[in-house]
Amino acid sequence: MKLGIGLPNTLAYETDRQLMLDWARLADEAGFHVLGTIDKPNYDAWDPLVTLAGVAGVTERIRLATTILQLPPRNEVLVAKQAAVVDQLSGGRLDLGLAQGGREDDFEVFDAEFAGRGDKFERQVARVREIWRNARESDYDHGVVGPAPVQDPGPPIWVGALTPKGIERAARVGDAFIFGTAGSELMGQYAPGIRDAFAANGKPNATIAALAYVGIGDDPQKALDEATHQVLRYYGQLWTEPENLIHHGPADKIAEELAAYEEAVDILIVFPEIPRLEQVEQLAERVLPAYR
Repeated sequence: MKLGIGLPNTLAYETDRQLMLDWARLADEAGFHVLGTIDKPNYDAWDPLVTLAGVAGVTERIRLATTILQLPPRNEVLVAKQAAVVDQLSGGRLDLGLAQGGREDDFEVFDAEFAGRGDKFERQVARVREIWRNARESDYDHGVVGPAPVQDPGPPIWVGALTPKGIERAARVGDAFIFGTAGSELMGQYAPGIRDAFAANGKPNATIAALAYVGIGDDPQKALDEATHQVLRYYGQLWTEPENLIHHGPADKIAEELAAYEEAVDILIVFPEIPRLEQVEQLAERVLPAYR
């Protein structure tokens, strides 16, 4: 399993330019596999693709991923163009994680239709790939809709889902799969079926990625309380107790808990929910060495 780390783009009230860029630089230098962003349009979060464009210039090797970007509320032509620019700025390091979205308020803020989003999602993914493909027809004298991404045929598209229909769709239209913060036990239950679905669609080596929330601190309760504030602010209400959703406490304890994900996923992206650079430092020093 490879270990990635999330950027604090949803911790916007306590995030600024310095923290965001230092966070990205440190993660890159430490050797994390990927930097992730989370999406919630009806919120004060920094835009996922704009954030990745910003950190592309201060990183050199780490991959950059939207984990995930809600596609149906957005214009897919604009997303294709923005993603290609991020891929250009990063030298071909983008993984474009997409999902259909499940919160009506995130559609309302874009004045987009919530109904029919599943079918629309499929059409949009096909259109994104078409734009990337056709963008390569640009030449010295004639420009087309683009630019073209560095990666050929384009950045890998990770698709997030959890319902049976969503997983079936992900296997058909995606290059890889991504879980939300479902926990290692549930991921372990779903992962074999997901791998089978991708294999049935001619993708036996498809990557499975996943997210996990963490709050690091020598005082487990204090770390949990700080992280819970951010997660509760984001969701409004939680569907389980915070201690079931957030890995919290000293870094060594978190390292032991993250090992439970190894059988289910290929990439685990941990999102610190405490907006301080020491969270990245602790993960880099105490957790990352086992996954380089």
